[in-house]
Amino acid sequence: MQQTIQHKKHIMRLVVSIGLAFLLLFSLAACKEEGDITPGPTAKPEQPTVIVNNEALPEAHTIVVSGYGVVTVEPDFATINIVTAGESASSEEAAVLCEAATQQVKTTAGEQNVLARSVTTSGVTIDAITREADGTVTGYIARQTITIHEDSISRVNAILSPIIDAKIIESYEVTYSLLDASAAYAEALAEAVADAKVKAEAIAAAGQVALDEIILVSEALVENQLVGVVFKSSSINVEANLSVTYSVKDLPKS
Repeated sequence: MQQTIQHKKHIMRLVVSIGLAFLLLFSLAACKEEGDITPGPTAKPEQPTVIVNNEALPEAHTIVVSGYGVVTVEPDFATINIVTAGESASSEEAAVLCEAATQQVKTTAGEQNVLARSVTTSGVTIDAITREADGTVTGYIARQTITIHEDSISRVNAILSPIIDAKIIESYEVTYSLLDASAAYAEALAEAVADAKVKAEAIAAAGQVALDEIILVSEALVENQLVGVVFKSSSINVEANLSVTYSVKDLPKS
């Protein structure tokens, strides 16, 4: 009986040992299989093909010239400034005489169809007249300025002539101005470009090349500087100044 029990225990130990051995072998096999797994490479996007061209472009040959154009135009309106004066021993009487002359000028201008809204007058100024030897006041002179704006340049002489003939004024001055110089400036620009082309063609011919095309134009802007500027002459010159760059090419082979 005792031997039978011992025999059973021996068999149980043997079974447990064999089971542990199989378990150990299975674990080692699993570890080996896991270690044998090699990660695959991560997919990368295709790189674009880059082509670097280190060849420099040939240097462009150019001719740079200046161009000048001028157009003579009539002004848009005239400004007539007339000074009346009155002289007397008293300042009050001098002012009265001056204002009377001013009224006569305005009446005469009205007879030449000058509109009242086109006429403005300044205030009366009074200056003492002194003797040069000792500075003693010998009288007074009063002055007043009348300004007439006239849109029709051809009427200026017709307005002024009867006023001057009446000998009621001390002095006068006529100035002229432009309200819009855009059309005249456009013509001057065209002349400036033509002038530049003539110069460039002469230079190209001397260099035995031909003009190709305009690649750059720079201008000295003067159009807006003419508007509102006072001119003494009834003929106003509108000018344009340019710098023009032409590319050139070889002459065709004969």
